[in-house]
Amino acid sequence: MTDVSKADWLAVEVQDARLQVWAMQGGSALETATAECDPAGLTSASAFDATLKTLTAPWQLSRLPVFVAGLPAGLTAAAPRMVPCTATAKGATPLPTENFDLQVIPALRQQSPSGLLQGAETRIAGFLSLNKDWDGVICLPGATSVWAQISAGEVVSFQTFLTGELLDLLGDGTPAEGTALDDTAFDDALSDGLSRPERLAGRLASIRADLALKDIPPPTAEARLAGTLIGAELAAARAYWLGQTLAVIGTGGAAQLYLRALTQQGAPATEAESNRMALAGICAVRRAVKGS
Repeated sequence: MTDVSKADWLAVEVQDARLQVWAMQGGSALETATAECDPAGLTSASAFDATLKTLTAPWQLSRLPVFVAGLPAGLTAAAPRMVPCTATAKGATPLPTENFDLQVIPALRQQSPSGLLQGAETRIAGFLSLNKDWDGVICLPGATSVWAQISAGEVVSFQTFLTGELLDLLGDGTPAEGTALDDTAFDDALSDGLSRPERLAGRLASIRADLALKDIPPPTAEARLAGTLIGAELAAARAYWLGQTLAVIGTGGAAQLYLRALTQQGAPATEAESNRMALAGICAVRRAVKGS
């Protein structure tokens, strides 16, 4: 068992409805802890401080520097970096709170189409730190899915979609890891969603009607819903994945759906695990800050 008392800094990521913290000694993680959190409830730096204090209380650590990715907009004066820019931020914005000395990793901002990355940029930095000289497009499924064009270590452009949030709102969410997917229903809906994205709203209404009439079981409805929405997303993001070197950063059911969808289109992608990329990205920013 590792000795968490030897930790000399903390790495933190806020992603969707989850807060994860790693107790770090240099570049090594000694312990990790995760808590569900409502981003809407993180309305102030003091609220974030209290949440983080509760999560790390069992470690009984003294005040340590904290590098945090994905902190919701409005809690810090950290200005987003405008793309195109390096994936790894060279600096972080100090935000002292009652219990911690936060170093906030800046978000990425795009003017047109308007976009904001809060956390995804650090996972991208982590992937690039582990895959030197990699160029291509990275897809990050989530409540907001991201497609980011990478060249020479820079995020050149990106596009975001609310596909994951729509899946949660309209269904029971993507299948949990280890849950069987109705492959045929997903593949058929994916093909239809990609070829005729203008039918999206009508297809969603049909799925709801079939489910209400018990013409299809819930797992089939979920597969059709996921296929329809991801298909429409792929149609809109075609310029990002067609003929490109691809990577998907994700974990569990959502990542597997995107990997399957891309493979169906003859566009296989490298798979990378979310938490590993997040921690690698935070470490990369810390090294850049300490070296400046």
